[in-house]
Amino acid sequence: MKKFLPFVGAIAAVLFLSSCFELESIVKVNKDGSGVVEESTLVSAQLKAMMAAGAQGGGEAKMDILPTKEKATEKAATLGEGVTLKSYEEVKTPDGREGVKVTYAFTDIRTLKYAPGDAKSSADKSSITFGFEGDTVTVNLPQEKAKSEDGDKPKAELPKDIEAQMAMMKPMFAGMRFHFGLASASGIASTDATHSDGTTVTLMEMNFDKLLEKPEGFKKFAEIMEKKDMTPQQVADEFKGFDGIKIEGKEKITLKLK
Repeated sequence: MKKFLPFVGAIAAVLFLSSCFELESIVKVNKDGSGVVEESTLVSAQLKAMMAAGAQGGGEAKMDILPTKEKATEKAATLGEGVTLKSYEEVKTPDGREGVKVTYAFTDIRTLKYAPGDAKSSADKSSITFGFEGDTVTVNLPQEKAKSEDGDKPKAELPKDIEAQMAMMKPMFAGMRFHFGLASASGIASTDATHSDGTTVTLMEMNFDKLLEKPEGFKKFAEIMEKKDMTPQQVADEFKGFDGIKIEGKEKITLKLK
């Protein structure tokens, strides 16, 4: 799964934290092939306090939840030729969540190499790449399997009282959501993507509020987290029909812009 499913890795780290966490990455393309990448990260006041306490205590974070402007600038240089940091904005929502919205600008989507959710993203073979010709955008999604670091280590067994476990987890993960999509300012005339609403194609989405509503959905998620040798298409097939999870499993999709 590796970087095409970066949110899975992000979730693995966030599972050890509590409170609301929301990460959204949207690639917005214009009719001339230029555009922006918008990355918005929001955390609850409780999680932000935990992060601050950890930093004061000298502990190392498992992931860069809220990127600094310096790290965002460094990341822009890895996203492809001509990609620049357009803006860095601290945001706060009416419900008390705080975070950062980072916008990267690109002049030609064909030079963009992107792996959402990774503050240290580098343009390697695992990054998502794009093609553009006429009015059609092509999205190339890496399909290699993730390499297991566990060897023959036995898999952890799921708790038998999974419903009770879910009841305890619901307050912890309320509002947790990960979303990665591709949008067109002028709209989408047609696409072969699995998930589209006419203006945005969803490549990856996990909504824990919905996922925790049904035991079978969360159980499936936990089982997939234990598997290290699945391609995005295999993962997408496993989650087909499950509310709360959307995954684009195709190796290549196209969008014809209006």
